[in-house]
Amino acid sequence: MLVGAGFATHAQNAITSGTYDEQLHLAFNPATNVVTGYFESYTGLDEQTGNPRFSCIFYIEGKLKGKTALLKTYYPADSANDVINGTLQLKSTKQLTIQLPEEHGGCWNVQHFADGPTDFSLSEKKTWVELRYVTTAKSYFYTSAKDGTQRKAFIVKGDVLHIERFSGGWAYGTYLGKTATKGWVKTNTLNALP
Repeated sequence: MLVGAGFATHAQNAITSGTYDEQLHLAFNPATNVVTGYFESYTGLDEQTGNPRFSCIFYIEGKLKGKTALLKTYYPADSANDVINGTLQLKSTKQLTIQLPEEHGGCWNVQHFADGPTDFSLSEKKTWVELRYVTTAKSYFYTSAKDGTQRKAFIVKGDVLHIERFSGGWAYGTYLGKTATKGWVKTNTLNALP
């Protein structure tokens, strides 16, 4: 009976991996309690180009302890110059808040995180265990977790891979660009987590 009670408590303190309010992608690795994520949102259409004028984009990493994770947020591939530390507070397995003490560049035009906690609700559950970004010029997709199966498809520095599983020095995941690309990539082409 005590084992079941402990499991229920742990499950209540776990983040559900998935998309939150369409703009926030979060992954939770229950083996390490590591939270990784990616926020991306745009606003203000430029009528001449047809593209948005403002963007708010940052990567998220932290470790969940209880219902709180201390976060390190920054633009992907710029962890040295763009770091803002913040907090993630778990309200339930499908609801959470994020607060940052200041805004990332462009975010003040799109989504405010420094004015107070920003609420997010789960939109779509996923099987992601981690989100990591490419740190090399290119990271090729492979059909299996071994050399000799390289495909033509690749992702470039700063692109985020939504990882479902690991095998040795390989990660299996999806890049969500204009079209989704899925396959194995070498983990040494991705950012390392502390």
